[in-house]
Amino acid sequence: MKITIFGGGWLGQPLAVALSKKSTNTNEAALEIQVTCRSEASMATIHAQGLQGRHFILGDALQDKAADSPLLNNDIVVINIPPGRRNLANNPQASEQFVSDMCALIHQTCIEQSAKLIFISTSAVYGDVEGEITENSQLNPSTESARAHCAIEQFIQQNIPQTTTILRLAGLVGPKRHPAKFLAGKLDLSGASQVVNLVHQQDVILAIEHIINRGIWGETLHLSAQVHPTRNDYYSWAAKQLGLAEPVFSEEQKACSGKQLNPEYTLNKLAMHLNYPSPYDML
Repeated sequence: MKITIFGGGWLGQPLAVALSKKSTNTNEAALEIQVTCRSEASMATIHAQGLQGRHFILGDALQDKAADSPLLNNDIVVINIPPGRRNLANNPQASEQFVSDMCALIHQTCIEQSAKLIFISTSAVYGDVEGEITENSQLNPSTESARAHCAIEQFIQQNIPQTTTILRLAGLVGPKRHPAKFLAGKLDLSGASQVVNLVHQQDVILAIEHIINRGIWGETLHLSAQVHPTRNDYYSWAAKQLGLAEPVFSEEQKACSGKQLNPEYTLNKLAMHLNYPSPYDML
């Protein structure tokens, strides 16, 4: 089975390593894994891990590059190319270009070439709402990045709904990445009573492995820890654990719990258990 991971960054590279190790250490059908990167430095890192890396920048037309033709020869494509909220913030033109380039990539790899697709999306597509969120909850994006992901999801649903699984992720936590570090020492923060929706990198990798191994297609899923402490409680605790200055939240005139992702359908569908069911497990 040939799998290409478009986006060999913080999630893509360890995903490629995990899939390669599993293919080597089990009696299952061999997996041929390749992962894309933008820079020579990233390419060197990928090769140092024993992975097959290929240069690709979003917007490239794959069929126009003979050297990149292997990127079109896939059984499964994983697309994990985040736009960066800063890149799209208050920039509708950049958002439109991102959506156009992503849809072109999906068209080339999964419509013209018929590869199955795992599209990594974001729980931000649900927007700033109150209460429990399931995979069937209405979308209400409030940022350019979230609106862009909604547009890409819509393109997928209109063209290849039965051969794609969309995986919407909560806030990502893992090696060298914890939101408490970004909030440490900050003052007058809002949303003290809002709950946090976080998911660990290793649980995301596990979910993708289950999608591939069990052939779960035609689904829209989301992934989050099952425990949802408030921002005030959690980030104050996390800062202490990391030896950082605690963030200070402003007083609220009205408590607002925000959205709370319920991942039970996804966990049952994938027949998996989280390694990090609570954000308190992620330090």
